[in-house]
Amino acid sequence: MKRYNSWLLIAVIWLAALPVAMAVTVAPILQSKQGMVTAAHPLAAQAGAEILEKGGNAVDAAIAVSLALGVVEPYASGLGGEGYMVAVMADGREIAIDFRSTAPALATYENLAKAGKLSEVRYTPKGYCVAGVPAGIGKALELASLPLDVLAAPAIRLAEEGFEVSETFSKVNMDRWEILLENAPRFLNDDMPWAAGETFKNPSLAKTLRTIAEQGVDAFYGGELADSLDQFMQKNDGWTRKSDLQAYRAITKPPIKGSYRGYEISVPGSPVGGPRILATLNILEHFNLAMMSWDDPLAIHIMQEAMILTSLDQRRWLGDPETNDHIPEKGYISKDYARQRMMRIDLSKASDPASWYTDRVGDPGAYENGEKYVDVMLEARQKAVIEGQTQDTPPSTTHFSVVDKAGNAVAWTQTISSFFGTGNMVDGYFLNNELGNFKSEPVEGSPINLEPGRRPRTTIAPLVVSKDGKLRWVLGSPGAGRIGSTIIEILVNVIDFDMSLENAIRAPKFSGYDAYKEIQLEDDFPPKTIEFLLELGHKVKRYEHPDLYFGGPNAIEINDDGVLTGVGSIRRLGGAAAPDQSPDQSPGQSPE
Repeated sequence: MKRYNSWLLIAVIWLAALPVAMAVTVAPILQSKQGMVTAAHPLAAQAGAEILEKGGNAVDAAIAVSLALGVVEPYASGLGGEGYMVAVMADGREIAIDFRSTAPALATYENLAKAGKLSEVRYTPKGYCVAGVPAGIGKALELASLPLDVLAAPAIRLAEEGFEVSETFSKVNMDRWEILLENAPRFLNDDMPWAAGETFKNPSLAKTLRTIAEQGVDAFYGGELADSLDQFMQKNDGWTRKSDLQAYRAITKPPIKGSYRGYEISVPGSPVGGPRILATLNILEHFNLAMMSWDDPLAIHIMQEAMILTSLDQRRWLGDPETNDHIPEKGYISKDYARQRMMRIDLSKASDPASWYTDRVGDPGAYENGEKYVDVMLEARQKAVIEGQTQDTPPSTTHFSVVDKAGNAVAWTQTISSFFGTGNMVDGYFLNNELGNFKSEPVEGSPINLEPGRRPRTTIAPLVVSKDGKLRWVLGSPGAGRIGSTIIEILVNVIDFDMSLENAIRAPKFSGYDAYKEIQLEDDFPPKTIEFLLELGHKVKRYEHPDLYFGGPNAIEINDDGVLTGVGSIRRLGGAAAPDQSPDQSPGQSPE
């Protein structure tokens, strides 16, 4: 694997151009004992570190990062979006906040039939589901120590004073220029995409953030901001109304728990990708991957086949537990079910994609009450049949991780689905297009049929890993269908292959998801590895390494000596930030 010696030079240039406020250090990779924030944009990481420097805890900092990302990455997340947070607190509390979006009351198949195909309305106001980010922030405030106006201050400053447009910001603008020109021309720079190096300001968003900071998140769901969105929807033939906003609730619940080779893992439950992470690791636990290596084709084959099995089951069985009568999540993540599923992996050849939807879907419901695999497999059971393929979504999500010096940890993922969501902007923020994550037509028994109030299923999976009761890693990633595979590969890299966190993130990645009929992988795998995968019967599609397609993990490692190592997203030029850093400490250098 290449070490990319030019990275230090890039980091030096990158740091020289970055304005740093207060006693905060920002770098692509950083170590500190004073707390750590990693995010997809260095200015958002800086915002969180500023809050830590003020004495805020990890949740305070996470709220500040969430709001700041909506300013500096408006194409990936924001107030018009949704997400999930997992917090593991130093006092032993573990909390997950589900602030996924919900379908409005008018979003029915009957109305969809009148409007056209789901793919046709996805980039219109009809594609919007009721946003959850503000409500998630409201729930998170219950764990915070500082008031909302303080936490919103960095985001308001960035929106009012502006910031330098990055290459990523500019590229996404150009890629979505036609949609923006049609739906949100005032966002553009005189109808043209923003160019790298220009200063971008968003006074409308600054005003919205001030309203929320002063009046609370209720202003978004029942106050003047709700009125504004309602008026926009009625004027533009959208389906969301103020009544939908007033009915929305973020949900606090415990995270679901799993383990892998002695490590404890806390993830969000359905309808997101946390259960699949645990289900896949349960299968992989039966293979001695540590005897292999990161580029061993047999290891890649085993991981690929395991991830296909768990994605097939996820697609058939998992969805919103609030609106589905039964979601067999307990069975899906049980160790005994994994024993049955691992038997479906043929070490000598790849599974045939033609058989995936008819012959390789399991039945996790048989394990809901702790049944043993021997008993289940000796009983005759009916085969499951799933409804075929589903639409893949763009890698427009964002993830950030926070750990404070007291040992509180937050993993937070938020999104507006496609880049710029529907492409429509209201009060300075973009509207998500999460409606596209429902089934385009009703399918009997599908947990993701379109239904008012239902939360769509997505692949996001923020998580916290501990060992023997001590924090070890906080991580997550964007990347749509690649989120699960990227996270699983990072965990296998650090646990089985004994990589550093940095190398685990840098290492070439591959996909493992049933929407892809081939292994998609970055081209720094050895030629013999790829040749052997072809011999096993896999189809291979290659990408240049590193490619944003495989996500942008932002992660933190917690060492036994209290040193925190933050690794900003290498594929997205993210950053790590920490308060009270020694002025002579270079990026990546451990403090005394």
